[in-house]
Amino acid sequence: MQITRRDMIIIAVLSLVFFAVAVSDLGMRNVPTTSWQASGGESFYLDLGNIEKVSSINVLLKKVNAASKFEVYSGSPSNWTGKIDVATSSSHEDYYCWKEISIHRETQYLKFVFEHPVGKIAEIVVMGENGRKISIENIVSVDGDDEAIRNLIDEQEKIEYPPTYMSQTYFDEIYFVRTAEEYVNLEEPYECVHPPLGKLIIATGILTFGYSPFGWRIMGVIFATLMIPVMYIFGKRMFGTRVAAFIASFLLVFEFMHFTMGRIGTTDTFVAFFLLTSHLLFFTYFQGLLQKKSSTHFLFLAVLFFALGFSTKWIVLFGFLGELFLFALLSWGKLSPTNRGIRRSRAFLQGPFSQLVAFIGIAAVIYLLTFVPYMMVGHSLGDVYNMQWSMYSYHSTLKATHPFASPWWSWPLIKTPVWLFVSYLPDGMVSTITCMGNPAIWWVGTLCIFSITALITLKIISAKPSLSHSLVGTGALSKRGVSVTGKNAKVDFACLFITVIFLFQWLPYVLISRCVFLYHFYPNVPILILAITYFLNKLWRKKHGKLIVLAYLAVVVVLFSLFYPVISGVPVSAGWRENLRWFNSWIF
Repeated sequence: MQITRRDMIIIAVLSLVFFAVAVSDLGMRNVPTTSWQASGGESFYLDLGNIEKVSSINVLLKKVNAASKFEVYSGSPSNWTGKIDVATSSSHEDYYCWKEISIHRETQYLKFVFEHPVGKIAEIVVMGENGRKISIENIVSVDGDDEAIRNLIDEQEKIEYPPTYMSQTYFDEIYFVRTAEEYVNLEEPYECVHPPLGKLIIATGILTFGYSPFGWRIMGVIFATLMIPVMYIFGKRMFGTRVAAFIASFLLVFEFMHFTMGRIGTTDTFVAFFLLTSHLLFFTYFQGLLQKKSSTHFLFLAVLFFALGFSTKWIVLFGFLGELFLFALLSWGKLSPTNRGIRRSRAFLQGPFSQLVAFIGIAAVIYLLTFVPYMMVGHSLGDVYNMQWSMYSYHSTLKATHPFASPWWSWPLIKTPVWLFVSYLPDGMVSTITCMGNPAIWWVGTLCIFSITALITLKIISAKPSLSHSLVGTGALSKRGVSVTGKNAKVDFACLFITVIFLFQWLPYVLISRCVFLYHFYPNVPILILAITYFLNKLWRKKHGKLIVLAYLAVVVVLFSLFYPVISGVPVSAGWRENLRWFNSWIF
């Protein structure tokens, strides 16, 4: 397979289109960064200069403790009245998000009392009627001269009101972004239920582009964009045509979940990129193995990208097991038929298996190296070891529930999207973000996956020789059995690869009892697309096939355009949003 200049142009155009759309309105780049530490026992008041009709106070919580409380009063320095008790959160620690406190009183002064440790607060904004920001004349510390307290009102010009996803964290960003910032500052990391690499990648974005929503999300957009050329190469290598390469990458450009997860400051897009690249490299190695000209360079790189994925989230292990299954199947079948029993096993262990074990050993070293920043905080190798068991214990014993959790079998149906964020805006507008799949891709892709699985199953059942020998046959296309040689070689092995990887990445969730979500299906989205590509590539060569393929691609783009507001957070009318709720379980 050769990537030509025309291929490079197509890759560049598709990648630029995706990047331009994904980076648009990604997040503010200039947000409040100074903060004040509320350790307990402090109090201060705001002087508005005149008596104002105060509608609400908005507090930007930088990093606060779980279930923290403080009090707000109105009145005057000599007569404080109208006490309001404010609780931050009862379930988790808030991190860089806004807390609105309803006031609805006329007053010139507002007093804050922190009897207990609360944490860091970045900014306070006072709002009047009709969304008007009220200027704060002065801030006065009641208990002494605390200069740092002015950090609460020093960046008023950077405030977005009403606040949206553009100016704060949302969903699991409160864990991953917080931990990334702590790695930047060499502080004790808060989130330790996944390996460090994903947070370190987010930290790279913060170091490069600054601490802001844009800074902690941009690496996701970059990695999501990099998946476009990987998908193009995958399509061309698997099916051998530029049409297939274009279809595969084009569908990924307009896939809802790929777009949404690439724009949030979490680690799932990094996982999807590393795993997809590992699959491509393994497939390339397998092709060489079948053609008796395999290169261990591809095998090494495939394991390398698996290591990077495993260093981000352990769930890549499912797809890697599928790769190992195919590796064992093909490598065993490649051995000389004259080898029997123990001789055959010994030849297998001394040949390809020994190389794989060596590469996995290197992968283990890479995994360990990703914990170096964790050890730089003051932890030992023993702490790293204990952390592995802590991560396993967390995921194996987690009993938490969530309104947007969904069982594994429902994911291809898009039964329960994950509602990530909502902000209600003036004039009936709403900014909302939901994580779901493009129905034209997920539903059609599921049918294609099951069709391919049925096709390959029937061929395997009808095969007289063993499957491994059928796969690495002598060169003639077998009328029965699963042959990947001869004219239809790429097609047959593509079916087997798609089926095995998809099932290995999906069915293990049958055994997982903890709370799981639709986005756990993300690594299988490229596999769905490859299944669709398999059929569309064949359809393209048939009479009227081009029209059908182009019509399908048009439907994919139309759906992306219709759902764009609810998968991106761009403000839209509430009526538009409601019209997209095709099912009662689609909540956004």
